[in-house]
Amino acid sequence: MYEKYIEIINANGGIITSKDANKNGISRTILSKMVKNKSIERIDYGIYVTDEFICDELFIFQMKHPNTVFSFNTALYLLNKTERTPEKFDITTTRNNSLGYCKDIANIHRVNNVMIELGKIKVPTNTGKEVSSYNIERTIVDIISNRNIIEIELANKIIRKCIKEKDFNVNLMFEYAKKLKSYAKVKNYMEAII
Repeated sequence: MYEKYIEIINANGGIITSKDANKNGISRTILSKMVKNKSIERIDYGIYVTDEFICDELFIFQMKHPNTVFSFNTALYLLNKTERTPEKFDITTTRNNSLGYCKDIANIHRVNNVMIELGKIKVPTNTGKEVSSYNIERTIVDIISNRNIIEIELANKIIRKCIKEKDFNVNLMFEYAKKLKSYAKVKNYMEAII
């Protein structure tokens, strides 16, 4: 009865928002009936999954909060620079974005509307779904500028390792540092560890 709708949801990785469902001709009434029928499951307000969906907390969080970017420890984890799974998500968002209700699951860092985009990339989670994260150059600038967020020994170890990698762009890191008004801190730090 609901096979064509389930196919649409499965084509989207087994997950759909009510907004996207509506765009695909699946009304809220149909979604409600599918939940009652146990064809799909409602996992959060406006988010529905089929049996095909592999649970991915990072993806679900960003689906609910698309104006966030994973940063600091979470970015390091997503970029495979640490094996340590973050206890709480580190997210960066704009100053006008009210996410106070997320404090239990996320460390919230705020920047202005222009800086939120600086160094933002799409990266796959461990289930293969794409989320927004900062690249390694932006992440390192953030870590150096906010030394209390990550343990100093861990930060030093990760930064030393990253700057030796072929694809690490030192010039890009310093360009970000200038835009984030952290150039002096980053320069002094780099001179001290090299």
